Amino acid sequence: MIQAPIPINDKERVQELIDLDILDSLEDDNFTDIVQLASKICNTPISLISLVDYSRQWFKAKVGITDSETARNISFCGHAILHDNDFFEVPDALKDIRFVDNPLVVSEPNIRFYAGVQLTTKKGYKIGMLCVNDTKPNKLTADQIFALKVLGNHVAKMLDLRITKKQSEAKSKRIESQNEVLRKMLSIIAHDVRGPIASLLKVLEMGEAKIIDEQSKNELLSMSKAQVESILHLLNNLVGWGIAKIENKENTHLTCNVKDIVDEEIRLLNLTATLKENTITNLVSKDLILPIENDMLQFIVRNLLTNANKFTSRGKIFVYSDKTDQHYKLIFNDTGKGMDKATIHTLLEKNNLISTPGTDNEKGSGLGFKLIKEFMEDAGGNIEIISETDKGTSISLNFPLQ
Repeated sequence: MIQAPIPINDKERVQELIDLDILDSLEDDNFTDIVQLASKICNTPISLISLVDYSRQWFKAKVGITDSETARNISFCGHAILHDNDFFEVPDALKDIRFVDNPLVVSEPNIRFYAGVQLTTKKGYKIGMLCVNDTKPNKLTADQIFALKVLGNHVAKMLDLRITKKQSEAKSKRIESQNEVLRKMLSIIAHDVRGPIASLLKVLEMGEAKIIDEQSKNELLSMSKAQVESILHLLNNLVGWGIAKIENKENTHLTCNVKDIVDEEIRLLNLTATLKENTITNLVSKDLILPIENDMLQFIVRNLLTNANKFTSRGKIFVYSDKTDQHYKLIFNDTGKGMDKATIHTLLEKNNLISTPGTDNEKGSGLGFKLIKEFMEDAGGNIEIISETDKGTSISLNFPLQ
């Protein structure tokens, strides 16, 4: 027995076959009908659609045998896919030096005759054969060869359609993913820009009404400058994050310290907190690194601090970190108005939006916490909330240990 040599482009050829996602798939009546028709046209008991990968030939459809595959090194198809001619025939295997002592010839299924047409993809890769076999010597007529080639071309087109369908599904999935990114970007803009703009408007109204002295006015205007920087910073980060997602770039984990991120978000919230006479303290461990993208963490920290400030007046807000056997924890505590168990359940377990007025009747959309949950799920983490009406809230972000 002479084994067929491995073609130079075998890696690319098999990859094309793998990309079809057809190997080891379920039986398909469309392919089964073709092998049954080929068997009748060629008057042979066996007909196969054989796909050749690195180590085997696997039968997408078969008639006349029970095996679903055989080793590539003993397969007739391993030789057939190497030919320049798309039709390959072995009239009598016992008289062909390549197959005379082949296990498929000298034992079950006792193949003596083989004929097949190559299955070639649009890219030109020969991934298998539509073949007919017999247990006695044979030779196809010109009409039978023509019919077998027509059927083989039909199989090849069916396989190409499979690739086209997969490409179309992948494109649709990319578009859906991009639309989801755009939805999140618009949601973040709608949610995060509203608060800073409202604070700036309040400072301007206070200045026009002359209800604050000149020194306080100047201090608030200085804070307003930081607030404008906050909005620009947010938009720049958001655009960068959106472009990276749309271009399908790999996630980038934290390269800077969590404590630094919290410090920056506190600084950017300073004006709004001052207007409500709240203090925010950062007690996060200086060496804490979390398995989440920077932009996502910045959004989460910014929104949880904003919410804590929204529901707290003349109070205190603390951010600190902890570590258990299973999680890194980033915890946000406030002395604000708190919430009841029903609200906590709705926030954590349901997907609908919740918007509750703040202590100064600040309004929101509920989008912020919804996105926080999505980002935490993406990072493999979860959220815990402990709260009591009029006694404050503690929100713990739990990230898996690496």
